[in-house]
Amino acid sequence: MRLTPEMCTFTIECTPEDAPVRGNAMASGDDALDKEVEDQIIADLEWNEWAWCVVKVTCRYGRASGAQYLGGCSYKDESDFSSPDGYLPQMKAEAFEECCSDVESIKQSLEGIET
Repeated sequence: MRLTPEMCTFTIECTPEDAPVRGNAMASGDDALDKEVEDQIIADLEWNEWAWCVVKVTCRYGRASGAQYLGGCSYKDESDFSSPDGYLPQMKAEAFEECCSDVESIKQSLEGIET
């Protein structure tokens, strides 16, 4: 049997970003525009955890798992992040590959164990 993404459980977590908004959210070359965007993100953080965050995508199959992180994110909400045109498909694929590697490691560690 070959592991497929459909056999796995994927989760998305939003956690606070440690990097400051100022100097990291925008680098357009237009200082006024950069400040405007940064001010808006800082204001949105009062009510929206997705305004400035680190996103973690985890793939699980049994005890095996794989995870991918993306920092410096600014989204309206989880559905905004989850757009098919965004980072989610790639992050899921990479988390799945990491999970497959973990499955293989677990399998190898069990080989040779007698029950």
